[in-house]
Amino acid sequence: MRDGVGVKPWLPRLARFVVAAGLGAGVLWVALLDPAPRGEMSTFGQFALAAATMVLLLWDQLVKVVTHAPVDVDGLADDLAQAMRAQWQQAATERGLLQPAPLPIRWRRSREPVAGPSSAATTTRDGHVPFDPLPGLDRVTSARLRNGDRRTLHRIYGGLPSGRLIITGEPGSGKSSAAVLLLLDALRYRDQVDPAERQRVPVPVLITLSGWNPGNQPFMEWLVGKLGTLPLLHGRRGGERATALLRAGRIAVFLDGLDEMPEHTRAIALRSLTRQVTARLVLLTRTRELVVAATQHILVGAVALELLPLRPPDVADHLLRPLPDPPPPSWRRVADTVVNDAGHPLTQAVSTPLTVNLVRDTYPVDGPVDELLDTSRFADAAAIIRHLLDHVIESAYAQGPGKPVSRYDGATARRTLFHIAGHLSRAGSRDLEWWSLPTWVPRPVRVTLATAVGTGAGWIVFATMGIGSPPAKFSGVALYGLTFGLAATFVVPDPPHRVRLAVGHLVRPRLTVPERIGVVVGGAVPGIAVWQVTEPIVGLALGAVLVFGFAAFLGLLNGTTSSGGLEAAEPVEAWRHDVIAHLLSGALAGVAVWLLTFSLSGWTAALAYGVLTGLLVASATQTFLAQVYFTLRYGTPIRLLRFLEDARSRHLIRTVGPVYQFRHALLQDHLAEAPTSGNPPER
Repeated sequence: MRDGVGVKPWLPRLARFVVAAGLGAGVLWVALLDPAPRGEMSTFGQFALAAATMVLLLWDQLVKVVTHAPVDVDGLADDLAQAMRAQWQQAATERGLLQPAPLPIRWRRSREPVAGPSSAATTTRDGHVPFDPLPGLDRVTSARLRNGDRRTLHRIYGGLPSGRLIITGEPGSGKSSAAVLLLLDALRYRDQVDPAERQRVPVPVLITLSGWNPGNQPFMEWLVGKLGTLPLLHGRRGGERATALLRAGRIAVFLDGLDEMPEHTRAIALRSLTRQVTARLVLLTRTRELVVAATQHILVGAVALELLPLRPPDVADHLLRPLPDPPPPSWRRVADTVVNDAGHPLTQAVSTPLTVNLVRDTYPVDGPVDELLDTSRFADAAAIIRHLLDHVIESAYAQGPGKPVSRYDGATARRTLFHIAGHLSRAGSRDLEWWSLPTWVPRPVRVTLATAVGTGAGWIVFATMGIGSPPAKFSGVALYGLTFGLAATFVVPDPPHRVRLAVGHLVRPRLTVPERIGVVVGGAVPGIAVWQVTEPIVGLALGAVLVFGFAAFLGLLNGTTSSGGLEAAEPVEAWRHDVIAHLLSGALAGVAVWLLTFSLSGWTAALAYGVLTGLLVASATQTFLAQVYFTLRYGTPIRLLRFLEDARSRHLIRTVGPVYQFRHALLQDHLAEAPTSGNPPER
C-alpha cells in the first residue's frame, strides 16, 4: 500500500493496455479483410476511429514508461571535453596556430580603467574564495598579474581565486587566437591530471555573445539555451544536461564578442555577468569598447590582461619560418626592415598577428612582398593594412605554380564574400551558419519559393495516390504547396543533427506554435482533398490520422540527438547528415501514414508523402532555395557551400565545427564597410 490506497499502481496501466490491445486486434481484423469490404466507407470509419483511439492510448502508456535517468555529469563532462578538443584542434589547425609555431603571446595587466583592483580578484574580506586552484596549480597573487606569456596565462586562468579573467587588446591583436590556445592548454591539462582529480577541472566551452539581449534575458537562461545548440547537449533533455553540468562546476565559460554587442547593452551585460555567472569565466573584448562600457559598470572580481604588440624579431622569424632557406631576397629585405627600422610603416603595421597573417596570405613565396617597403605608396601603417585587405582575395584566387585551380575567379569571390560580410555585420555576428541562410531572404520571396517547390512535391504525392478527380488533385496540390509556403514564413530552420530515435518525442512531441499550426494544416490538406471525392467521414478520418502522423514526424525530428557529436563536423558533413536525418524520418512517417491509411492510397503515395515532406522541411533544402535566390539576385555561386569550401582552402574562410567564419575579422569589417551601391568595391 502507498498513501493509504489499496489499489496496485500498475493495475490502471494494465487495464488501459488490455483496452488498447483489444482495439489493436480490431484494427488488425479490418486490415486483413478483402479489399472490397475494407474499402467500404463505414468500415473504414470504424477502422480509423479504432486506430486513432489505439494511438492515443499507446501514446499515454509509452510516455509513462520513458524513464528519466539522472544525468551522469562526470561521463557527460568527459564526452564534452572530447568534443571540444576535436572542434578546437581543427579550428587551431585552420588558423595556423599549430604549424608553423604560433606567434608568442605576451600580456600585462591592463592599465586602462576597465576592471577593479587586483586584490578583488585574488582575495576576499572573509578569506573565502569562489574558486580553489585547479589540481596541481598554485593560488594566484597580485604580484603574478603584472605580465607573462602563454604558459603563465594558463596558470592565471587555473589559479585565479575569483575565476574571472578578461583578455583584451586592440583589433587584430590575437584575442581569439589566445583564447583558442588557452582552451586547448586547459583541455590538455585536464587530460594530464590524476583521474581522481579530473572532475575538478572544468571543460572550457568557447561561445560568442551574439543573440543575447541582457536587457530582457537572464544570462544563465541564455547560456543553457546556447549550450543546448551543441549536438552533444541537443534534444529533449539538453537543457537539463547543460544545467546539471553548470551546477556541478563542470564547465568553464569562454565568451567572445562583447565588443560586437550594441553599445548600449555592453554595460548591462557586464552587470548581468557580475551578478549571475557562477562558473569560471574568460571574457574576450577589444580595449576601446571595454573602456567605454566600464564607465558605467565593470565585471566585478575580474582581472583584465592586455595582449601586447608583437616584437619585431618574432615577426621576422614568423614570416621567414615557412620559406626555404635561404629565403627569397624580397622576403629577406622585409624581415631586415622589420627588425632594424622601428619607425618604418611596415614595422608598425605588422605589430599584430592579424597583419602578419595578412602579409603571408597576400604574397606567395615568389611574390613582390618588398613593395610594402615603398613609402611613396604606403606612407603609414593604415595604408599598408588597406592594401592588404584590398588584395588578399585577388591574391588567393590568382593562378600560379602550386595553387589549385579554382572554379571561381577573383571577381566572383569578391562579390560573394562582399554580400556575406554585409549580411553578417548587419546581424552583428561573426558566424555563418549555413542553416540560417533562409532568414537572409526577404519573406515574400521565401514564401514564393517554398510554395513553388511545395506545389511540385504535392503534384508528385497526389499523382501517385490514384484517387480523386483532376480538380480534386489540383486543389490538393495547391493546398499542399501553400502549406509549405506559409510554413517558410514562421519556421526557422534548425541546426543540423544526426539521427537517434527518441521514443519520448515520438509519442509525446514537443512542438512550437508554428509547428502545431503546420501539423493541423498538413493533416487538413489531404483530408479536404479526399473529402471532395468521397464522403466527409473519410476525409475527417484521413486528416485525423495524418495529424497524428505529422505530429509524430516532427516530434521525431525534434527528438533526434547526436550519436557522435556534430560540434567538430565539417559544414558539408553536417549538410549531409541533415539530409539523411530528414529522409529517414520522413520515410518512417510515410510508413506510419500508410499503415493507418492504406485503404485510401497505396504505399507509394504514403512513402512519397513522408519522404518529400521530410525533404521540404530539411534545413538543407531551405538553404538551397536561399542559394537559388542569391544566385539570381547577386550572381553568387548556386552551390554556396562548395564556394565556401574553396575559399577555406585559400585561407579566406575558416570553420568552427559546422560554422563558417572569415579567417580575419578585419576582412569581414572591411568588406562590410565597402560602398553598398549594389556592387563590391573594385581594386
